[in-house]
Amino acid sequence: MLTCAPQVHHATGPYGTAVLDIKRGSWLMLDPDAAKIWHAITVRGGTAGLADEIAVPTGQNPTVVGERIAAFINELLVTGVLVDTARPARRKRGWWR
Repeated sequence: MLTCAPQVHHATGPYGTAVLDIKRGSWLMLDPDAAKIWHAITVRGGTAGLADEIAVPTGQNPTVVGERIAAFINELLVTGVLVDTARPARRKRGWWR
């Protein structure tokens, strides 16, 4: 299950979502489309059906939209603002090893 990382705070407004990573001291500004993905993960608990919700009204291919959603989620995981609780945590190596 995907969830917001513990060091991350976020707020949504009319123009998108602002995500603050306190650990890194950086902001991530999400446009309205990216904010839909963030909302689906953090509020609904997943992105099931989201590709159809975005693609059908705009006449896009749901498969392509689904691939883009997956790529965006992967970027959020790599940057550390999202955490996949189903994956074991990566063990960080200390300077002494």
